[in-house]
Parts: sequence; structure tokens; C-alpha cells
Amino acid sequence: MSKSEILTIQQTIESENRYIQKFSFKKLINLAGRRIADYLEREEKSKTILFICGPGNNGKDGEIAFSCLEYRLKVFIYKIDENTKDKNLKKLQTLISNSELILDCIFGTGLNRKISGRFKAIIDFINNSKKEIISIDIPTGINGDTGQKKSCCIKADSTLVMGFYKPGHFLLPGKMYVGKLKKLNIGLTSSSKKCPDINLIEKSFFKKEIPKHKININKYDKGHVIVLGGKMPGASRLVAFSSRKTGAGLSTIIVDKENLKFYLKTEPGTIIEIIKQESLKKKNVLIIGPGLGKDYSRKRVIEVINSFFGPIIVDADAISIFKDHKEVFYNLIRKKKNIILTPHINEFKRLFDYNDKSKMISCLKAAEKISNCVLLKGNDTIIAFPSGKIWINNLPNNSLATAGSGDVLCGIISGFLSQKMNYEHAIVAAVWVQSQVAKPKKNVVVEDFLKDIPLVIDSLKKK
Repeated sequence: MSKSEILTIQQTIESENRYIQKFSFKKLINLAGRRIADYLEREEKSKTILFICGPGNNGKDGEIAFSCLEYRLKVFIYKIDENTKDKNLKKLQTLISNSELILDCIFGTGLNRKISGRFKAIIDFINNSKKEIISIDIPTGINGDTGQKKSCCIKADSTLVMGFYKPGHFLLPGKMYVGKLKKLNIGLTSSSKKCPDINLIEKSFFKKEIPKHKININKYDKGHVIVLGGKMPGASRLVAFSSRKTGAGLSTIIVDKENLKFYLKTEPGTIIEIIKQESLKKKNVLIIGPGLGKDYSRKRVIEVINSFFGPIIVDADAISIFKDHKEVFYNLIRKKKNIILTPHINEFKRLFDYNDKSKMISCLKAAEKISNCVLLKGNDTIIAFPSGKIWINNLPNNSLATAGSGDVLCGIISGFLSQKMNYEHAIVAAVWVQSQVAKPKKNVVVEDFLKDIPLVIDSLKKK
């Protein structure tokens, strides 16, 4: 079982069914209950624990854990169902007030209806209790596939994940409610042919693929990144500079003649030139979009994309200017290989159908539509490939919510690709590196991030 592997609800059900066919449902649920009890006895044995159990399998897990601990720790149990009466709620309030730790075993990942009535009242009691809360598998009220909230939900301090992570543990808003995740092994296995194939971004995936150069390397061997610049030079400059910080040997910004005046103070290591027919030749990676402006010529964007035959990163305004010409854009991108689309959520919505209930599936469908990679930026960044492979980033912090962070990401991706790093490895690695450079408290703007890019990459090269 991979540490980074994520299963959808349906994939989890299939995994459980394989276990049940081999053993039994009784064995599975008893094992789950014992694993919960073992954890509590190991980590929380000094506390008074209250199990609040719902009518489904999540509640059964809690009941079994309670029975394992009944004569070993100070534990109480409260069972709820649709017929719970007001007088029972008063009993619950008393139990909560006399407890230090609450186990949320009300509903698990399979919840598919709105929470109301007694259940909502109980969730409110728990959240307002100011007691430590541990949820089983996922906080009650959070959808396991999407991270969406069912009218109300438990806000947990930690969550005991049963077997495999679910997408809802890492997607907003769910990730705001799960607290610290602790995975319990209950003997489940995943299928090698699952689709979608979802994983958390972890450096073990790409660490061995980080470019390492021999002593006789020259700048052309490390690749040449080219950026189409517009009337907002800051974005293009950040892309070009961060690509070289990542290891690209050269970076060039090409501009229309009328925009040349905006690039007089560009970093001395970045080449600036007016677009000409030969500009795209002998270049390794193209970035198009940052700083173009929403009034930039669609015709020019189409022309440049059609004329380039290496990996292309399409970002920002190169996405937005096709808002009213979606089919033109789809056809343009579909016929190319190794395209990476890097929209934030509003740019994404200008070109693709977006299901507010499932960011992940929306991203995957977009990747399938254009037959290329879509990297949907956010605090829960999703990278989707048309093959069904999905990566979710659970590393970023709010320092990335600053102007230019998307441009730096484009630069890091292009820097890796220019050094001939594998397409998927380069994209996943770039998201990881960007998250790491934003970690230190002293790094609050993109200018701070830039200086740490080589340090983070160098850390990956160490054993």
C-alpha cells in the first residue's frame, strides 16, 4: 500500500469487497474497530473518551472500538439514529461535558444526503464543545470524493483514515476540517488498474529524476527556454528568471516591436528580442500567457503555438483570450503533444465546464477534452493527465497567495523540461519545489521564492 495512494469512495468499496470475499465482512469491521482501539490505547489512554456512533458502518467501527476498550480505559458511548429524542440529546450534552476526547463515528465517506434534524444538532454540540475531536475515516458531513460539505460537518482535530486516503481529505473545503491525518492499516489492497489513479505529490516519485550534470556541461546542453512576452513585463521576467534558477541554460523573452519598450530593465541574464521567424528555432520549451494582457492577439498566440514543436506551457492570458472561442482553443491544443495548461480556477471556468461539487473530476475531464495535462492551481492544486492519472498537492501554504507565484511555477516546470526531465516527473517536481520555497516564514513574495529555488533542488540531489 503506497503512502501517497488515494482511493475514491467507489474504489474503496471495491477494495473492501475484495477483502470481504477473501475473509468476511465481520472480520473487516472487527479489524477496523480493533485498529481504532489500539490507536486510542497507545496515544490517548489518559483521557476520558466519548464515542458518538451513527447507524452505519462508521458507527459500527466505533462500537467495536468501544467494546475493546470498555474495561481498559475510561470510555463512554452514545448511539444515535433517526429516532433519537430530545431527552437523549440532554444526556449527550452531559456526556460531552464529562469527556476530554470525542470520537466522531457518526457518518463516514459514504454519506450522500443532507444533514439535518437531530444529526445537525449533535454536530453543533460537538463542534461547540471545545473538546478534542477525532473523526473516523473522514469528519461527518464531508464528502469523501469531493471534500464538499453537506450543510454542516464536524471540525476535527485529527482523522483516523481507514486503509486509504480519500480525495476529500485533501480538497477544499474538506482539508480545512480533517485536522491531522493518521492512517490505520486494515488490510485493504488497491487495484493496479484503477482509474482514476490518484496520488499525493511526494518527492519519492521524482527525486531520482532531478537533472544532474557532468562537469563538462555547457549552457546549450541545459536547454533554452523561450517566453512570449506582452505589455506586462513582470510576469514574463519571473518566468524567464525562475527557469534559469531551476537549471535552464538560457532564457529568452520574445516580444512584439511595440512592447519592447517595457523590457528595458530586464535581468541581464535574460535575452530580449523582437519576434521574428527564426525566434522559435533551437528552443526547448515555450511558455505563453504570463503578462500578455487580455487584449493580446489570438491570431499571434495560435501562430506561435502552431510553430513550436517542443513542450508548451499555456497560462494566464493565453487561456483567457479564448473565452469566447473555446472550440478554437480545444482544436489548437488537441493536435499538440506535451502541452501543460496551468489555469487558476477563474481561468479554468472561462474554458471548461466546472462542477462545483467535484474540482478533481472537472480537472480530469478538461485534460481528457484537450488530450493534454491540466494543472489547476490553488491551495489544493490538482494535476490531471488524460490517461486518468491525477496528482493532488497537499503541501502549499498561504504564502503562495501572492502575485507572480503562478509565473514562478511556469518557470520551474520549463526549467526542468529544458533539461530533458520526463514530462510527468517535471510537472510534479515543479509543484513540489514551489511549495517548498514558500515554506520559510521569511519568504513572503515571489522575489523571496526565487533565491531558494536552487537550494531546494540541490536538497533533492542529496542521498
